[in-house]
Amino acid sequence: MNVLNMQRLLASLVLATIVLGGCVTSQPIPELSQPQSSGLVIDVLLKAPIGIFSAKPDQVYFAKVDGEDGLLQQQIIRSNYSKDGRAYLLNARPGTYVAVAAFLTRAGVPAGPPAPGFSISVTMGTSGYTTYFSKELVEQTRVTVRENDFVFMGSYVLDQSTGLEGADAVQAHYKNVIAPGATTNVLLMGMSGNIHYRGTLIERRNDEQTRSEFFKNANEDLAGSAWATRLSDPSRKQPIAR
Repeated sequence: MNVLNMQRLLASLVLATIVLGGCVTSQPIPELSQPQSSGLVIDVLLKAPIGIFSAKPDQVYFAKVDGEDGLLQQQIIRSNYSKDGRAYLLNARPGTYVAVAAFLTRAGVPAGPPAPGFSISVTMGTSGYTTYFSKELVEQTRVTVRENDFVFMGSYVLDQSTGLEGADAVQAHYKNVIAPGATTNVLLMGMSGNIHYRGTLIERRNDEQTRSEFFKNANEDLAGSAWATRLSDPSRKQPIAR
């Protein structure tokens, strides 16, 4: 079987896992650490390599790009709450942020032992899927968070390509930060249950209607928490885009 056919086979396997498998347990909403705490959120939809199927990530990885390394930071910050593809970083420290990757895990296809150095624990019977954002996409997510802000990065639809062959410098860098040593061989990825994708931008929306829809969803996502009370208080700053 040649590489192209192997990629198609793996993509079909992945589609079945994502569509038929179950989602991971949702995280609790982090408490508001102080009255002036800030929040950050991005909405992501992942389009599978073949077919019409799509998936929403369980987690998005952010990088704080205030330092000298620009986009190529050595540390990532995981979203700490997610709902229906909306990944939140609540109690975000003020600074400039970008989104660099998305992750989801699904039950269904039995997974072998995680690849050496893989930074995320994937249990037997589940598979992990990490999509690394292209440089162009990462740049478009850049926002500045100030104290007492609640910043919306926008809504993004991403195209996934199996494997890291042809990855740009930003994708290759964050693969090594998030999953150092993990294989990107198409066959071995399928056996290990840790699948890696290149993610490129199909569509970005951040207009007034999109922000209005986000604001409605955010109030529902965070219902019962101090964050929801803050968002619904007209004396507070409303969700904004930078």
